[in-house]
Amino acid sequence: MASSPTGSRLFALIIGIDDYTQEPEFRKLNGAVHDADSIRNWLIKDFNVPSSQIRDLRDKAATRKAIIEALEGLSADSRIQPDDPILIYYAGHGTEAPAPRRWRWDSLQIQMIVPWDFKHRDGPNRTVQGIPDRTLGALLTKIAESKGDNITVIFDSCHSGSGTRSESGTRVRGGPHEGDVPADLDDEIVLSTDSTRGTRVPDKFRHHGLRSHVLLAACAPHEQAHESGSSGAFTKTLLGALRGANTTELTYEGLIERMESLKTKVANTKPILQVTLRGESLVISGAGGIHGISTGSKFAIWRSPEDLKLEENPLATVVVETVNGHDSVAPAPIEIEDEPGVTQLVAQLMENPGPSLPLYVPQAIQNMECFKTMFSKETKRPPLSIMVTEEKAEARVGLVYLDERTIGFEMLSDAEQGQKICHTIEPNADHLHRALNHLCRYYHHLDRINKKVVTLGPDKIPFSSKFTLDVFTLQGNEEDIYVQSGPNLNVLGTGVELTVGPHNKEDLYGFKITNHTKLNVYPYLFYFDSSNFSITALYQPTAIQKGAEARPAPSMSGGDSLAIGYGSEGATPQNMALSSDDSDLERGYFRLYVSTHYVDLSFMEQGDISVQSTRGLTKATLKRPHIWDAITVPVVMKRGTRQTPLRTIGIIGSRGNGKATFIEELAKSLYGNAVTALHTSFNTRFIKEYNITLSRPGGKSTTFTLVNLPAFEDGNVSVNSLVLKDMVVYLGTEYQKGRKFSSLIWCYDISKPRFTALDWENVELVKDICGPDIFGSVVVLTTNWNKGAGGAQRYAKAEAQLKDLLNDFKEIDFRRFGRFSNLEGRERMLGSTPATDPLELIQLLLRKPAKALQVQIEAVDTKKLGGTTAGKRLRDKLEVEIRKQTEEIRYLEGRLSNVGENDAERNTIQEEKEDVKKDIIRLGEMLENIEVVNSALTV
Repeated sequence: MASSPTGSRLFALIIGIDDYTQEPEFRKLNGAVHDADSIRNWLIKDFNVPSSQIRDLRDKAATRKAIIEALEGLSADSRIQPDDPILIYYAGHGTEAPAPRRWRWDSLQIQMIVPWDFKHRDGPNRTVQGIPDRTLGALLTKIAESKGDNITVIFDSCHSGSGTRSESGTRVRGGPHEGDVPADLDDEIVLSTDSTRGTRVPDKFRHHGLRSHVLLAACAPHEQAHESGSSGAFTKTLLGALRGANTTELTYEGLIERMESLKTKVANTKPILQVTLRGESLVISGAGGIHGISTGSKFAIWRSPEDLKLEENPLATVVVETVNGHDSVAPAPIEIEDEPGVTQLVAQLMENPGPSLPLYVPQAIQNMECFKTMFSKETKRPPLSIMVTEEKAEARVGLVYLDERTIGFEMLSDAEQGQKICHTIEPNADHLHRALNHLCRYYHHLDRINKKVVTLGPDKIPFSSKFTLDVFTLQGNEEDIYVQSGPNLNVLGTGVELTVGPHNKEDLYGFKITNHTKLNVYPYLFYFDSSNFSITALYQPTAIQKGAEARPAPSMSGGDSLAIGYGSEGATPQNMALSSDDSDLERGYFRLYVSTHYVDLSFMEQGDISVQSTRGLTKATLKRPHIWDAITVPVVMKRGTRQTPLRTIGIIGSRGNGKATFIEELAKSLYGNAVTALHTSFNTRFIKEYNITLSRPGGKSTTFTLVNLPAFEDGNVSVNSLVLKDMVVYLGTEYQKGRKFSSLIWCYDISKPRFTALDWENVELVKDICGPDIFGSVVVLTTNWNKGAGGAQRYAKAEAQLKDLLNDFKEIDFRRFGRFSNLEGRERMLGSTPATDPLELIQLLLRKPAKALQVQIEAVDTKKLGGTTAGKRLRDKLEVEIRKQTEEIRYLEGRLSNVGENDAERNTIQEEKEDVKKDIIRLGEMLENIEVVNSALTV
């Protein structure tokens, strides 16, 4: 937010709304306009911003249209140059509403700011809506793409509450939302963002979430913001912190320090820490074990930040004796004890010994002048935590003598064998020192753990083992929303192995952290890249003020999960690819830190070693002891030749339902009359695969797999359970290989006299396989139109009845198919409706995006038949069947009681009873097998 003293380069949009009298659910506010005016006056008087660079919207002027146009205007304003600071301030009501179904990827609710004309009439059948978070996010992204990400967004509103005064007598800036939000609301804004992808952090997401702006919010989405008198508590505190501050140097961290109770995620590059004198000890906040501080670390102590900035000599230098979770303790030296009235000081890290990095240095480099002078005291270079060895077996990383002008690096640990380091340096003492300092920081943060081992419960389970990190590929839908599209790649928590190449260079990845404790925690996720020794933050929590005096809200409650890269937290999807065309293998690590208290770990980030930039410690003001720990997930990326999984179409139907005829006609279209040319490439007891190549113009071709899936054949639940079990295992294992389906064709014999209960079971089967999101796009292929036994009129009536039965699924595509010998027969049965050409249908379906079937996801997630929707339906049927058979036994026992011992019928009834008992035992075993974890899905 910093600018020049003249403030001439800052531009602002300031919105304040009190007058909500047109909407009774949102009572009139008293302080929103006053707060907006106060922000404006502060910009002009204290920050010297010309009024011409401030856009004001108050009350009636702050309509929905005006707010959106003002935000769009910032991205189009020719006066604003790239990286000019932009401030967006909103004070008014907020609300929360159920998300339209197609918006729901990780949350059922959306948050909105409430414009002045909220719920006013907007045509005959519409009312004015709020401005939802997805719309605001898209608008901010457009601003960032055009003007850079030097954007500060301040919201003094909330997204829940009654709209009335709270128990404390303050008024809540929020109210309830009535009615549904249109699913197409602001599509023209949201869907128009640039969709270009890149590498690592894709270009598409470079300005999304926390990369596009810094958000200062009065409360979390589920909480309330208050106003008292003529001002909001949040804005009042914010302005109090800004008054008198040197805004040309003020960082967001510095701003937060000046506020009484606000916390937010910021990156402070100045290693200035708060020190408290307690008796004969100095407590240095923000310098604990979670920050990487070690016993023996040295800190310089000053009276104030001003003394430090003026490069005054420090009061003293202290050495840490005790390291706690978030702070360190050092003895207070005489110089400070003799200072009258000193209780608050500041510190700066001078030296952090830490564990020494074993470094192999060949004699040729040790003889170089740059290495000899690197440790010279005259240069005042900070000491390095390295242990030099001439034995490679004793080192983790080594220097390589390439020639008299070049020094390279090599990985020596067993876990990092094969990793190449492309970066080299010239034999310069400063360059060498910076590179080795970069290495030391990398391995220090990668290896450090909480030495004070924390366990939970009577079983003494390690704290770190109660958290899991899942890694998924992501798939975007038509709303540009990303969802999980594959199995967990962190198999059993042992690590992630990827074969990368042209087939998946555009793939995006997301993460899910699960908290298996009852504690509320803050998670921090980093990626350590051993190819260039960079440390990248993938997720850091945003700590937000909870009301006027509360503390930050943890990102994860006990027992909850957190989606990263595909959820509402603002983090971006990640692209995982080899960094160089010359590299065939790269290694890295996902590193998850968890803490029961909020800290700012952004100081850990560092770029490529070629950049050679590091950051200092950041400040965190915490007063209570807390628990922290970390887990590490290895990542291996190998260049491979694996082809993209074949595009797949499934076809399902029972015998006699025309499926075999359709496959035969497809083969004829491909190979003439040589039906045998369509060979199975894979088959099980019930399933067959055909790999088929389609010729395309220009000599190109497309290969796909047609999977012949079974349907239920009769009412025998035992047979159907075998069919379902084989299908679930097959589809689940194929999903683990990356296979999804472009479409599913369900064949139905239209010549049958009626739609049977078994037909309906097959409809339910297809629904359970596909899931509600995909079932609507199934192709229903009504077959055997060529038989003509019942006449065209009866077939058409049967088709209409079938459509009525499936009326809830509007998007289902109905097609007619039959093998006609002549045109006259086709026209007699189909009239003007065209008969389906198998090859044309397949070509059409291959253009659809591949999607995972519901049963595939369920099978991999639960690893058992009973964990799928189809399996649960089968379980219900088995239980019903067992109850029927049990009743049958009671009936037979009643008959037995009525016949004599020598009655000829008695043996027949007894045999029948034994058969039923065997059936019950068999059905019971099937029921048990449904719950058994399948080994094919646990690999």
